[in-house]
Amino acid sequence: MLDYFKKLLGSENVIVPVETNSSKVEEYLKDMADYPSSPLVILQPSSSEEVSKIVAFARKARTPIVARGAGTSLTGATSTNGGIVIDFSKRMKSIFKIDTVNWYVHCQPGIAIDDLNLELSKFGFFFPPDPASSPWCTVGGAIAENSGGMRCFRYGTVKDWVLALKVVLSDGSLVKLGEPLPKNRVGYDLVHLVCGSEGTLAIVVEAWLKIAPKSIQSGEDHKRLLVFFEGWDEAAKAIESIRAHGIQPVLLEFIDRESMEAVNASFDLGLPEHEATLFVETATADQLTQILRICSEKGSSGSYLAVDEKDSERLYNARALVYLGVKALASGCHTEDVVVPLDKLSEYLKLVKEVSKKYNLKIPTAGHAGDGNVHPAILFDRDSKESTEAAERAFAEICEYAIEVGGSVTGEHGVGEQKIEFARSQLLKHNGELVPLLMREIKKIWDPDNILNPGKFQ
Repeated sequence: MLDYFKKLLGSENVIVPVETNSSKVEEYLKDMADYPSSPLVILQPSSSEEVSKIVAFARKARTPIVARGAGTSLTGATSTNGGIVIDFSKRMKSIFKIDTVNWYVHCQPGIAIDDLNLELSKFGFFFPPDPASSPWCTVGGAIAENSGGMRCFRYGTVKDWVLALKVVLSDGSLVKLGEPLPKNRVGYDLVHLVCGSEGTLAIVVEAWLKIAPKSIQSGEDHKRLLVFFEGWDEAAKAIESIRAHGIQPVLLEFIDRESMEAVNASFDLGLPEHEATLFVETATADQLTQILRICSEKGSSGSYLAVDEKDSERLYNARALVYLGVKALASGCHTEDVVVPLDKLSEYLKLVKEVSKKYNLKIPTAGHAGDGNVHPAILFDRDSKESTEAAERAFAEICEYAIEVGGSVTGEHGVGEQKIEFARSQLLKHNGELVPLLMREIKKIWDPDNILNPGKFQ
């Protein structure tokens, strides 16, 4: 196997952990949430054809394959025990075309989203989805996870911006799905079946993504601000009221005191620290006026409006860097990702407080409050069995609550290893027994030998 891969890719692009300097393989041994991985070999292809040959060989050898971008998964989605890891982030990050007439970009999956946007900005365009890990996370990983981000409240998640894909199937076949067109109604929607499938159905090797003109996210009426509250309930009620009034700002985020303290300490942002803070970006002057009025009616204690572009970026970073800030506070961190109906947001935040007290755990909380996808970060001591078990119980209680109120156990982080049982429970309760069976049959058709990221999502 190794001889074949070295001949195909060049020996410098084949990393064998047991034979390689530890610093070169360290990044592959865990994801951003510290889920461990022990790959047999790490391969760094440069083309779709090389990926096709790798998969065809692995199929014959019945060896598991995991597609990997930058490893920013928070659910163990890129973990393997003795499988082949295909790393797209090193040699498959080209942009083939930026089409400013048809408004799409055609690229390889290994390019980081921020790097993609840097190139798009030269033509006056951008790719709206913005996962918090966008400086590192790749296009392919974002498609596999159907990632979200702060702007998804207004623009939708990654799947809403995918027009077509070229994928490698489990037998090594190269197949193009969809068309780079704004409208296309031919056949089943296989493109969006792959989006969010976490590499269990096919491996994305090229993508055609919708792009938008930057003018829609700029202008003097676009303002970023922080609105302060001295209670979580008041902040939640303000969010619910903003939605009830039919107002859709660009960003509507929640940040609690512990989260703001953590990002200030880690990144020296110097921002005010209140029990609850809403981070808002408005698109019109009227939106700004309405939101400030609603927040005042719901008990806000003040606000802060960014004074210039640099200051506006400081506010954005406060929310984007929350996970890295709070992760530094403890040796273990379970990042929750449930989604609840907006009319349950206040009740959900109250539950997080109760769970924190019940299990004697710190749970800094921030997230996409505008769409009910708030992320409690359950902190625990990995060296303490008692603390680890308490964190697992707290995690389970929050997931079970989401299922009970008609929510989802994941909005954007995915299932991975972390939420398999909870995902099954949700499907059975909300969709019935036939839906999991349909999903299993789809997996059998696409990957009959179960070599594509086995043990995930199923």
